[in-house]
Amino acid sequence: MKTKITSKVLEDISRRLQGESIIEEDKTLKALIVLNGSNIDLNEKIENIKKLKNRGIKVSLSFSFMAERLLDTQRIINTLQPLEIYKEEDIIKLKNISKEYSIIIGPNITTNTLSKISLGMIDTFIPNLIWTFLYQGKKVYLDFNQVKNYLGEETKNKEILNITNRYIDTIKKMGAIEIDKENWIDSIITNTEYEKSNLTDINKSTNLSNYKYNRNNKTVITEKDIINLKANNKLILP
Repeated sequence: MKTKITSKVLEDISRRLQGESIIEEDKTLKALIVLNGSNIDLNEKIENIKKLKNRGIKVSLSFSFMAERLLDTQRIINTLQPLEIYKEEDIIKLKNISKEYSIIIGPNITTNTLSKISLGMIDTFIPNLIWTFLYQGKKVYLDFNQVKNYLGEETKNKEILNITNRYIDTIKKMGAIEIDKENWIDSIITNTEYEKSNLTDINKSTNLSNYKYNRNNKTVITEKDIINLKANNKLILP
């Protein structure tokens, strides 16, 4: 039995070092990635979404009308290998789509989408999706970098800046969570339900109630800790 537990721990450590997920299947979130027509820093955003997949989040893609025409959608699909792909015409499936996913991630939200949601003008697919998730109290993560850097640069027009900031403030008050540009992955991961659940499992399944994971100051799990685990307990590394 000790050998079996030790083997499991070593397997989980190996998977973590390789950047793979150790999240249990039944706790894996399904995220809907909503893509608008902006391509500012898009390659970097796609790489971040790939990292989220490695952390255990399953993703599907939804493209706006303009995204289908301005972005290399096939390259994005090939890179991310999504569960499902949705397009503008899938607005009629809104209710079923909202049941399938726990969170929305908008890596390139545009001024058009932002203003529509803030004003309640949800007449197209992506604004409808975001509005629905906010309405249902689900997590919506949005990157406002494209809005703040229209056509790749910040505005010098104070009134436009005021309007933009007001719309951002409005949608955040509605429940949207701004993705931290400098901490893109963690600003999503640390707010998800499965992350909180896994941290709880760590304390329940081991006697390491004060365990904290820090890349620069790692707590050492000893052989004694492993041996003291009960037979029906699991050790989940953060």
